[in-house]
Amino acid sequence: MAKRTTIGSVEFERFIQSSFKVKSGGAVVYVDPHRLTGGEKADLILITHEHFDHLDPNAVNAVATDDTVVVVNRHCAGQLQGKTRARVVPISEGETATEKGVEVRAVAGYNGHHPRGFNVGFVFKVGDQTVYHGGDTDRVPEMAGFGPVDVALVPIGGTYTMDEAEAAEAVKAIGPRVAIPMHYGYATGGDPEKFASLVGAAAQVVVL
Repeated sequence: MAKRTTIGSVEFERFIQSSFKVKSGGAVVYVDPHRLTGGEKADLILITHEHFDHLDPNAVNAVATDDTVVVVNRHCAGQLQGKTRARVVPISEGETATEKGVEVRAVAGYNGHHPRGFNVGFVFKVGDQTVYHGGDTDRVPEMAGFGPVDVALVPIGGTYTMDEAEAAEAVKAIGPRVAIPMHYGYATGGDPEKFASLVGAAAQVVVL
């Protein structure tokens, strides 16, 4: 199983759980970095919510520089204050921030465990791809309005997130060309091949 894939002009690398590096040209964006001890330095880091496997100050600092910007769910922004040299920009659902030339829109992502606002998803464009990262969410009705999205990074673990069937329905609602499953094989279950079979022809599934 590959760790990375290239879609259009954009390279996607999955590390663990929901942790990704999304890179095109000079833009290096990490989403929910976790358990990283080094690597290519970030221009921009996005944090969906406060759970340890999504908000990891040590991993943030492993890829941050003095010039890095962290766009973080406002609900947990205080947990990074004083713990990183990067500039911290809080954001809430429905808000947009443009940092390092990347426009980031915070979108709905909630479920019975996470009240609205505890987690946000992000829609952002890098290179020629518009990307959605859901953080920890269930299939929610707002997903039908997230588009257009080229690549959707969707949780399938079934604990605090969608399971494979719900995630497949989310893909059909969002309408990306490519879907990449995440949030499996670490702290939760989740079968990416089952997810791919349920998505069917609705999108190309790439498993990392």
